[in-house]
Amino acid sequence: MTDHSNDSRGSRPARDARDSRDSRGPRTPRDARDSRDSRGPRPHRDARDARDSRGRDDGTQRRPLRETVCEIDRDILRLLLRRHNILTRMRGDKSRLDSAEEKMLRESWEGAVARISRDARLSGHFFSLMQEVEFLPRPLGERLVEAAEGSENGAGRDGEAPAAQEGPDKRIAFNLAPPAKPVRLRMQAPLACRATRAWLMLAAATGQPTRLNPCLMNDPIVDCVKMLIQVGASLTREDDGVTARPAVALAAPDKVFYVGDSAWNFYLLLGHYLGRPSRAKFMGESSLKLADLSAVRHFLPVMGARLVHVVPKSDGLPARLECSGIIPDSVVMPADTPAELAEGILLAAPGYEHSLMMDLTNHPAQKTILARTLPILRTAGAEVSVEGGVVRIHPTKLEIPAQPELPMEPELALFLLALPLALGGETSLAGQWPQWPNAEAGWKLLHSLGLDLQQYNGKDGNEVKAASAAPLKDFSLAALPADLPADWAPLAVGLAACSALRGGQPTLPELPQGTDPYEVESFLNALGLEQTNESRLCKNEQSGVKAGWNAPSPAWAMAFSLAACAKQHQKLGNPGVMTGLFPAFWVLYNSLPEPQPRRAAAEAAPTAPPRRRIITASVAVPPELKEEDDY
Repeated sequence: MTDHSNDSRGSRPARDARDSRDSRGPRTPRDARDSRDSRGPRPHRDARDARDSRGRDDGTQRRPLRETVCEIDRDILRLLLRRHNILTRMRGDKSRLDSAEEKMLRESWEGAVARISRDARLSGHFFSLMQEVEFLPRPLGERLVEAAEGSENGAGRDGEAPAAQEGPDKRIAFNLAPPAKPVRLRMQAPLACRATRAWLMLAAATGQPTRLNPCLMNDPIVDCVKMLIQVGASLTREDDGVTARPAVALAAPDKVFYVGDSAWNFYLLLGHYLGRPSRAKFMGESSLKLADLSAVRHFLPVMGARLVHVVPKSDGLPARLECSGIIPDSVVMPADTPAELAEGILLAAPGYEHSLMMDLTNHPAQKTILARTLPILRTAGAEVSVEGGVVRIHPTKLEIPAQPELPMEPELALFLLALPLALGGETSLAGQWPQWPNAEAGWKLLHSLGLDLQQYNGKDGNEVKAASAAPLKDFSLAALPADLPADWAPLAVGLAACSALRGGQPTLPELPQGTDPYEVESFLNALGLEQTNESRLCKNEQSGVKAGWNAPSPAWAMAFSLAACAKQHQKLGNPGVMTGLFPAFWVLYNSLPEPQPRRAAAEAAPTAPPRRRIITASVAVPPELKEEDDY
């Protein structure tokens, strides 16, 4: 037996190959190799990717890497659609998943993300978006083909409903094509949404009757009414208004409240709860789930309260609130706290046990906070004193007006007043223009573009008129007004787009801080425009026919509607983004250039005269039955 008879190295060629490997030195451990690959691409991969972008070495052309990325994006969307359909099957008849199932999915997602990324947006926000995102049904042609092939139990692919149960194809975008004629608009202005909810909150908190009619009656107001009814308010929602009946003043029950998709609803109820020993849980829609409430969470301990987020690593709703009811005599609002939080506390302060002094000196939205809350409080009889940026509110028994006067909703009124700039003509809105800094900034913007704006106070009430002899062609604006909020920047971009689509080359001024540049770029690209290095807008001749554009907010949808006045047949993929804020918007827009007021309700049919009752002395005597008829 030789010395190497038990050697497991095998044959001579195998030993020689291993010896050649051993001569290169020790091999890198597997963990180190894996970590090296996970840290970044290897050099030969970089060279291969660069060669793919130019073409192969043998001269054959390969497709650019950007097309590969686009294909990967389409695969991701297909997976998201499949995931959505499976979640629909898991929910069944319920509106939401069971909390245990959703928790398991979230923990699984966070565990998978932790292996590849440390970005909290991927582990938190992206998961919330996947849970809330909505998809359109597949085109009708595909569903009919599948139905003809005979899918089992009539269900579509991945849990979609069968074609027979759905209507026409919903993938067709909304065509915006207003007639190119001067506008003639005369109507009641849409009334302020936040002021409406503030009056409802004060009426419910005091238990006093009031009536708000007409009002906007959009989704935020409807959600606010439902929220207050949950607390114990006695409210009745009607077609064009809300009525508050006499009731017991609101308490602070330990309940779970749904506040909708508006942060203002959350802050209104939060201010009410802060003055009372209480606890509650708040839930909302996707925008509040993705909201950053960390500044609110850090501030509330000053008010004797604590906010705890239900979802780990989340800064939004759902959240639990615990209040001690011990309010300090004075409080300083940090600059990073939302303005709506200060407004909610000020509106609830007359119901606190003792006076509250709020210092808003260092808050950037000081003027807006005071302008939106003090007129309401003073109209209700609150004892308020203001000195600079310091506000002191004393406990007061409020007197709610029977029918409070609401100002215009400036975000919507500015669009209606801008229609003469897009089409020419005139607009007349009945209502009171609000004296708010952002409303004044919007007024200055339209006036600086040449719109003739006038306010009247006649026998029929307040009225605002806007007129322009011709559509806007020359957008010459060096800078936007200082107080114009970033949410209203689409108004300026939309009017500049009208000028560019009519052949001009306007220069887009610097937009307010907080405006998303990607939204601006997407908006211009959907209209066939591009922005040069000098911020000039010009037509992009290479842009072909595009599918419907999805507006990221109602303001962008209104800006897109303005631009369609200069270039018709623009396709909007999500018109529902406007109906949630202004339900009558598309009825108004589709009836341009001369929208008619809504038809009066049909007259009630005349009531029939009451039947006469004749009383006589006669007595009815029934006949006797015969024996054969007696049973």
